[in-house]
Amino acid sequence: MMQEPAVVDPEVAGASSAHFVHALMRFAVAVRHRKHVVAVTLLVTCLFGGLYYLTATRYYSAKAGLLVLQVGNDVWSPGGTQRNLEQTVLPTYENLISSTRVIEGAIRALPIEDRIDLAAIPQDKWVATIRENLNVRGLRGTNIIEVTYNSRDPRVAVSVVNAIVDSYVQFMDATYKSTAGEIIYVLQNERARLFQQLATKRQELLKAQQVLGDMGITPESRVTHPIVQRALSLNDELIKVDSQRMNQEAVLAALRAAVRDGVDLQQYVLTVINTVGEQMLLNGLGFSGNDAAVQSQLERDLVDYTAQLKTLQEHLGPAHPRVTALNDKIHITEQYLAGYRDRIQSRLGDMQNKQLGDLMIQMVQQRLAQSQCLESSLQAAFNAAQADAVALNGRMAQIEILQHDVQWLGNLHDALLSRIAGIDLKQDGLDVRTTRIDEPVLNPTPVSPKLPATILFCLMAGIGTGLLAIYLIDILDDRFRTIEEMQSVLGVPVLSMIQQLRPSDAVGVEELQIVAEPEAAESEAFRTLRTALSLSHQDSSRLVVSSPEPGDGKTTLMANLAAAFAQSQKKTLLIDADLRRPGLTAVLNMRGMDGLSGIIRGQDDIAAMAAECIRASGVEGLDVLPSGPRPTNPAELLASSRFAEFLAWAEGVYDQLLIDSPPALATSDTAQIGRLVDGVILVVQPAKNRRRTLMRTVETFQLLKIPVLGLAVNRMGSDSAYQYYGYGGYGYEYVADDDQSDDETIDTDMSDPAIALGSQLADEEAPRGIVPRRAA
Repeated sequence: MMQEPAVVDPEVAGASSAHFVHALMRFAVAVRHRKHVVAVTLLVTCLFGGLYYLTATRYYSAKAGLLVLQVGNDVWSPGGTQRNLEQTVLPTYENLISSTRVIEGAIRALPIEDRIDLAAIPQDKWVATIRENLNVRGLRGTNIIEVTYNSRDPRVAVSVVNAIVDSYVQFMDATYKSTAGEIIYVLQNERARLFQQLATKRQELLKAQQVLGDMGITPESRVTHPIVQRALSLNDELIKVDSQRMNQEAVLAALRAAVRDGVDLQQYVLTVINTVGEQMLLNGLGFSGNDAAVQSQLERDLVDYTAQLKTLQEHLGPAHPRVTALNDKIHITEQYLAGYRDRIQSRLGDMQNKQLGDLMIQMVQQRLAQSQCLESSLQAAFNAAQADAVALNGRMAQIEILQHDVQWLGNLHDALLSRIAGIDLKQDGLDVRTTRIDEPVLNPTPVSPKLPATILFCLMAGIGTGLLAIYLIDILDDRFRTIEEMQSVLGVPVLSMIQQLRPSDAVGVEELQIVAEPEAAESEAFRTLRTALSLSHQDSSRLVVSSPEPGDGKTTLMANLAAAFAQSQKKTLLIDADLRRPGLTAVLNMRGMDGLSGIIRGQDDIAAMAAECIRASGVEGLDVLPSGPRPTNPAELLASSRFAEFLAWAEGVYDQLLIDSPPALATSDTAQIGRLVDGVILVVQPAKNRRRTLMRTVETFQLLKIPVLGLAVNRMGSDSAYQYYGYGGYGYEYVADDDQSDDETIDTDMSDPAIALGSQLADEEAPRGIVPRRAA
């Protein structure tokens, strides 16, 4: 059963194409950042290529062109087509030129001084050495064979090519002439045998024609043999008589039935007349043959008179004597014929029905007996003629076979004569002749090594090796190297970069970085993130903060970000939706309090329950909703309509909602929350997170159509291996207004987008007296 072709989903095909383009772009970014690897491999290959070019042995080439002309296409290539010559003859002679016997002949004819390529090589390997440097090929679509030889000396290359071509010509000449006599001897014996067979077949054909009495009628002619014609004629007569007999038997049966049933037999008279004949019926009724003859003659005369009258009436009037005379003749004839028919009808009427029936039955039986006798005679004659015709066909088929054998043997005999004559005439020439059309020329330019080919090979090998090395390094080093690479590969902007905060075991909102040290450079990064979200074109009043893996610092970052929003006069609610491991609740020292899980599981009014569970943080404008008791089904709670109703209520009360969720790859909670908010802020650590982990996280959000507003790069330290993610060594500090001077203002490197954004935001939001200063 034939299987239906698989239907490719256009969305799947588009996703595959997009994935391929994405991977290609990512590899292009990796190549750009590791272009030094390509440069190193290219330099190494060029050095090796130059060394090879300088030290490699120079080889020089000489080439001769041979034209292969075929004489007698009927002998060498059946059909005599150019295609047969290219497919059979040319490949054969290409192999002959590089055969051991031809090369050995060339070596014997080669002068001692021209055996440079054979020096220090054992004699049993000379043929292999020559064949290794020899190239023989036929030019496609032509009868030309090119013979090329490479040697360390250009003069030796020319000498070797001439020696090989001469050895090949001598080999072909000697081979053909040594076998020509043997071929003629074999062909002569074969011709004599065929001649004897031809004479025997002709005698057999002559005897068969004499026995048959051949009249020269062949199966191809349209003339039928007399024996066959006689059988066909008898067959036609037999069919006719057989039909008459069956008709007479039917009439006889009908008459007997009519007599038996007492039916009036007058209606059968016409049928009997058609069966036995009118004359026989009249004789049976007592009329003589003369009466019947006179009646027939008068009927013919009546027809003639009628025709003459019609002709005369076209030219003469009705009163004309000739017209009148013809009318009288016609009238008298008609009266006589009518009287004759009346007499017949009277005679039939006078006879008894039984007498008439017996008479007609007798006459039909008599005619039937005649027909049966004639049919038997014709059947015997036809059977004899049919047997003669069948025998004739067998003898004619035998004659036809003999004629075919005689013709075939004659053609084969003539072909052998032509072949023998052709070989006799070509004793001094070859059936396939080879002519030099291009003589080998001394070429002082080496064909190996070639400088352009060497350069091209070095470039290709160097670039290919470099790309392969980058691909392998990229697989082994599964981390982002620069902020540009991260943004390009993930397709998500970097909103802010947070420096490594000082470790602290204390809990509470007063221990947050932005609250404890608002003037520090580390705190400014949270304000930068706040401003980047505020200035984005997308609505960011409801945000969920997550990370790819546990331990990325999302909870601490979100708490400081919430404090930054509150400091900007926005009424902010900080929600701990990590119902599995509520880190925010622990950081803000709110363990054991009712919170989000109780609101979702409760049945009371959401506003009333929220008023009981939401706690003031201690920072003006910032409220906190702890996670509450840990539930057994956190994913189901977050997917419930009660949670969505709570978010809708909170959006009407607060200006900014910030929701802490579990790591994105660990659970599906972030996806459940993300479908209800404006977007996700993804907290990453370049020194910790793997590239594939980040890519998988972003692709998961994109697949679920959850917008990722940006990345917050966390825990950047000056001594870290990823310090090039930071501000390039620049920080912020407070100075007195009167201590500011133009020479203390640092020109920040604005080429880094993160630095440029930080500088812009610092200028917009920094309190009076804050100026950028180079970090110590």
